[in-house]
Amino acid sequence: MKLPAKLVEIVSQSIADKLINEHIVEADDEQKFRHDILEIIKKAVEEEKELEEEAERLVEQYIKQFEHEDIRFRTAVLKVMEKLAEERNIHLDPEERLNQIANRIKRYIETEDSVEIFEHPNKIRRIVLELLKRLVREQREIDKEVRQRIRSYSRKIVEGTPEWRILYNRIYEDALKRRGWL
Repeated sequence: MKLPAKLVEIVSQSIADKLINEHIVEADDEQKFRHDILEIIKKAVEEEKELEEEAERLVEQYIKQFEHEDIRFRTAVLKVMEKLAEERNIHLDPEERLNQIANRIKRYIETEDSVEIFEHPNKIRRIVLELLKRLVREQREIDKEVRQRIRSYSRKIVEGTPEWRILYNRIYEDALKRRGWL
């Protein structure tokens, strides 16, 4: 779930707003509740970012071996990420990852003394999961758009290179601005 900070804020606010405004939960301190939801999602995004960065570092260390074996950079990174994710109990399957995050939020709500629950915890998890799924669909559309634009350049830019990353981030940010998220 590669999400810019602004998008993480938007989704965490959406989750908190829905839960509070529809009287699914009541928080003694709504600001703290909103902050805690934001921190749970930020932590999940950070875990995935660290996982990918570590996988890229490892692949870059051994890139010469991969070139001789005709393995693409991205394929190698994904294989290393799978192994690291397994070791750290982080789901890479998007559906499972969203469910994992929704469960973390549900557990927080269940265990936080300053939050009163008016619905079954599994209903809360399903609500959170649906909001997360909507966000990820939007993010995937943006990612697809950005990758298509990079591929449309007359000069081939190799994925994973610093140039590709800079270009990807710039185009991604432009897409977010067009959608009013930045």
